[in-house]
Amino acid sequence: MPRLPSLALLTLTLIGTAHAAPLTVWTHYQRADANWLRAQAALYTRRTGQPVQIRTLPLDQLGPQWAAAGAGGPDVVVGVPDEWLLQVRTLAAPLTPAGPQDRAGIQAFTLGGRTLGLPLMAEAMALVYNPRLVSAPPTTWKALTLELARQVKLGRQGLVLDLTDPYTQAGLFRAYGADVFGPQARSAAPATWGLAQPGALKAAERLRQWGPALLRNRQPERRGGGPGLRGGPGGDVLAGPWELPVLQQAGLEVRSVPFPVPEDAPQGWQPFVGRQAVMVSARSVQRKEGAALAGQLSSDAAQVALYRAGGRLPSSPAAWAQLADTPELRGFGQAIRAGAPVPARPEMDAVWDPWQAALGAIQTQPQRSVREILGAAVQTISAALGR
Repeated sequence: MPRLPSLALLTLTLIGTAHAAPLTVWTHYQRADANWLRAQAALYTRRTGQPVQIRTLPLDQLGPQWAAAGAGGPDVVVGVPDEWLLQVRTLAAPLTPAGPQDRAGIQAFTLGGRTLGLPLMAEAMALVYNPRLVSAPPTTWKALTLELARQVKLGRQGLVLDLTDPYTQAGLFRAYGADVFGPQARSAAPATWGLAQPGALKAAERLRQWGPALLRNRQPERRGGGPGLRGGPGGDVLAGPWELPVLQQAGLEVRSVPFPVPEDAPQGWQPFVGRQAVMVSARSVQRKEGAALAGQLSSDAAQVALYRAGGRLPSSPAAWAQLADTPELRGFGQAIRAGAPVPARPEMDAVWDPWQAALGAIQTQPQRSVREILGAAVQTISAALGR
C-alpha cells in the first residue's frame, strides 16, 4: 500500500514532463559543431524528458536578433563570443559555475561580479609545422630563423604570417610590453595609449623588418588551412586551431608550438585568446531548465566531444587533460594558457581599426617612418573617443 502514493506521484511527474514546453536554443554553429549540439540536445531530452528546439543563425545576426526578439527569443544561446559581453550583459541571466576549475574561462564571461556565460571552447594562434620536414620543434627565434632559411634554400615556402592583422600580431606587441587594450589605453593622455608605448614601436619595427621576406604570405587562408602547409611544398604557418581539421583532412601530419619571439622581446609571446560560451536568456521563463542545459553543454565531457566533432578546443583545463596525448594540440594549449582574453570594451572598435590600418601602412608605405604611422593611429583613436 505505501507504494501507491509514490507511483501516483511518479505518474504525475512524467505527465508534467511530457508536456513541458520545448527549450529553444539559438546558435551559429553549423556542420560538425551543429551535429554536436543536436547530440547534446538529444542527450538532455533523454535525461529530462524535455524537448529542445535548435535554430541556427549567421554569427553576425545572432546578437542583433537576440536583442530584438523580446519574450519570443531563445531560452539558451550557444557559441556567444567573449567580446560580445558588454553588448549582451542585459540579455543574459547570471549563471552559477559548477566549480572554479576553469577560472580563466569563467572570468572571460564575468562582468560586475556576475557570470553571464559558461565557457565552451577557447582558441589562440600557434606556430604549426610539418614534423616530416622540420627536424626539431622551432621553440626559439634563432631556431625558427635557421629552419626557415633551410626551408627556403630547399625551395620550400617559409613562414606564412599575416603581418597586417591585429589578432595575429597581438602576441608580438604584448611580448614587447605593449598591451594595446590595457589600462593605459583608457587614459585621457594620448601619449599613454598602448600603440604609443616604446614596446609598440619595437614590435612595429620588427614587423617592418619581416615585411620584404614575408609580405607575399601576409594573407593566409583564414579558417581554411595556411597555404604554406596545404598549398605549398612545406613551410610553417602562424595559424588558428580552426585550420587543423583542413590540414589533417589533406593528409598532412602537423604539430604546434607557441610562436617564438626575437631575443630582445622582454616577455614571451602572449596571443589573444578568444572564447565562446553558452548563455541563458534573462527573458526566458525556463531559466532553471536553461541553466541545466548550459551546465551539460559546458561540462568537460561535452567540451571534449565538441573538439572531437569539429576541432573546437576546450576552455576547461580538465578537458584539456583528456587531450594531453594529442601532439598537434600542445602548442595551442600553451598559447591559450599564456595568452590574454580578447577585450570586451567599448573602446575596442575605436582602437582595432586604426591599429589594423597602421599595420597595413607599415608594410605598404615604406616612405613613412614607423613612429609616424603609429602616431597617426594614436591621434585617430584619441579623436574617435573624444580624448
